[in-house]
Amino acid sequence: MNATILPWRRWRWNMLDVLAVGAHPDDCEIVMGGTICVLKHLSYRVGICDLCAGEAGTYGSAEIRRKELQEASERLRLDARTTLDMPDGNIRNTEENRLKLIDVIREHQPEIMFSFYNELTRHPDHYFAGQLVKECVFLAGLEKIRTNHPPHRPSALITFKGMIMQDKPDFVVDISDYWEQKVAAIKAYESQVIVHDQAITQAEQQMPSKTFIRTQAFWEVLEARARIVGAMIGVKYGEAFYSDAPPKIADIPTAFKR
Repeated sequence: MNATILPWRRWRWNMLDVLAVGAHPDDCEIVMGGTICVLKHLSYRVGICDLCAGEAGTYGSAEIRRKELQEASERLRLDARTTLDMPDGNIRNTEENRLKLIDVIREHQPEIMFSFYNELTRHPDHYFAGQLVKECVFLAGLEKIRTNHPPHRPSALITFKGMIMQDKPDFVVDISDYWEQKVAAIKAYESQVIVHDQAITQAEQQMPSKTFIRTQAFWEVLEARARIVGAMIGVKYGEAFYSDAPPKIADIPTAFKR
C-alpha cells in the first residue's frame, strides 16, 4: 500500500471527513473532481483511495501514473491519497482485498464515502470496486474483524456512475465555480488524456486499441454530461450522485431554488 502524505496537511493527514474510492487513478477526478473542490472550499478534509495503480492501461506506466497522480492530488488540494496496489484489470471482491480497504477506512475514519454505483458497467473493475466498497463500509464497523486500526463505520456511502448517465440522480452538486479546477486535475494525467495543446502522434492514431479517454470526444462528452446534469438544478455544470437513503434537507426553499 502506497500512502501519499501531502505536506500542507501532514499534521492531521490520517483523519478525513470524506473518502472517495476509485478503481484507477483518474476515476475520482473524472466523475467527482468538481465535488471534491466544493468540499475542499467548505474546509472539509478529503482523500482518495485508488484500488490499483493503473499499470495495465494502454498508455503510461505505473511509475508515470504515480507522478501524474501526485500532480492531480496537488491540483485538488487533497489531504491524503492511498493506492492499494490491487491488480489492474482484475480487481475483485475477495477477503484479502476487503481487509485492505477496511483498514484504510478505519485509519481515515471518514464520515462520508463515495464510490462507484454497484451495477454491471463496461469496465469490470468499476463494477467490482462498487461491490467491494459497499461491503467494506459495513464490515469496517464490525469488532471481530481485526486489522491494524479500530472499527469505524461511515455514516453514508454515496455513489456515482461513469460517463453515461441513463437515469435521474438522487442529488446533484453545483460545480460551476470549480469546472476549470476539475479539468486541470484531469489534465494532470497527460499519459491518459489529450491536453488541448498536445498532438496525437501518427503511430498512436494507427493503434487499434486507442482508448476513448484519449480522444477529443472524451472532453466533449465530459462537458456535455456536466452541462446536462447542471441543467437539472438550473446551473452551468453539475455532478450526479446516488444514495440508498434520502439526504436530509434543513432549508427547503434554498435546496429547490433555481
